[in-house]
Amino acid sequence: MAELTPEEFLDTVLVPEKKSDHICWQCRSLKPVLKGSKFPPADIIGWCMKIHWPDYWCVADFNVIKKCYAFDARKK
Repeated sequence: MAELTPEEFLDTVLVPEKKSDHICWQCRSLKPVLKGSKFPPADIIGWCMKIHWPDYWCVADFNVIKKCYAFDARKK
C-alpha cells in the first residue's frame, strides 16, 4: 500500500457533500461540508479557514471568485 500524506488521507476519509468547479476546491484552506451533514444551507460548499479568521468565511457555490489573496494551491 502506498504511503499517503496527511492531506491525502483526510481527502479519502472526509467525503464532501457535493463537488463543484469553484476555485476554492483547489485551495488547501477550504474545509468542505461533510457528507450527511444537515446543518449548513444547501448552497454552502464549505468554509475558508484563512479569510476572516476566527469567524470563517462561508463559501457558497454561486459566489464567483476569480482570484483570492488567501489562495494556497493543493499539492497533487
